[in-house]
Amino acid sequence: MVQDGLAEIHDVIENIHESVKYLKMFPSRLHKFIEIVKQLKLSTSKILQLDVPTRWNSTYEMLESSLEFKPVFPMYKKRDSNYKWLPSEEDWIRATEVSKFLEVFNEVTEVFSGRQYPTSNLFLNEIWRVKEQLNDMSFDTRDFVMRMTRRLNEKFEKYWGDYNLLMAIEIVLDPRYKMQLIIFCFPKIYGEDVFQRHIDDVYEALDMLYKEYVSSHGQIDVDASNIPSSSSKLKRKRRANHAFHMWAEQHRNVIPSNKTELDIYLEEDIYKPSDEDYDKFNALNWWKANTLKFRTLSKMARDILSIPITTVASEAAFSAGGRVLDQYIAF
Repeated sequence: MVQDGLAEIHDVIENIHESVKYLKMFPSRLHKFIEIVKQLKLSTSKILQLDVPTRWNSTYEMLESSLEFKPVFPMYKKRDSNYKWLPSEEDWIRATEVSKFLEVFNEVTEVFSGRQYPTSNLFLNEIWRVKEQLNDMSFDTRDFVMRMTRRLNEKFEKYWGDYNLLMAIEIVLDPRYKMQLIIFCFPKIYGEDVFQRHIDDVYEALDMLYKEYVSSHGQIDVDASNIPSSSSKLKRKRRANHAFHMWAEQHRNVIPSNKTELDIYLEEDIYKPSDEDYDKFNALNWWKANTLKFRTLSKMARDILSIPITTVASEAAFSAGGRVLDQYIAF
């Protein structure tokens, strides 16, 4: 998706691309460039990166690194008469704008490629960020921005216009969001004319999936090993009192016959972690801690939230290589 947008503005970053390519072609050129960096006493840990056609984020890395060395290029030009691609001030302004734009996609891709925590329940927040970025760019009247935005909007509709139900369900099963994030984001992503139908589809699919779990699993037994303890002595006490605690929890959280666990979960307020803990919040851990209250629903939630949003390399999250997400977790 991003690569298609960049193809529309190849001319905008051509001088920077050719400059980096020229410098990295021979070690002697790069050595001379580094000497100037030292003379200017530039404080940076970056190195020049050359982009490659198959990885859009390599373009982001190239622009980010080149911008760090902006004052070096004109000085290098004075020492090498064969160097023909000195970026103009306008080139640098455009490169800065493109880099800011790509930064959002890079951050979103990092979220999508998370391996240490479930990421599927985070996808809507990130897709909304992308859509907001595209909406903001649509007000820019500069030709290169208009070209890039038009192409990216076309690709956005192709990849995300037809949402994935399972991914939407994963959002609802994040107690920080439940249905509220769906209700908030869908009008902005899919438009005022169709968003309610999509919301109804999500709830219907969620309810159907929950009923499947009730039918297949019935009452879920709670494993005593899931109850945390901090010492052997505490473990013995936990085991001794486990039966009572199980009974007390069951009776404290008796669900009215006309309400399901899903009804109770959706009716309760969203979970609001502190600002410090928000980004560290793990929905799987929350469901594990609430197993006694939501026996069947917690089983369903843990199964679904364990699905990674993608198994491909991070840069492929916005690639044009096919609808990887739908192929992997189509509902």
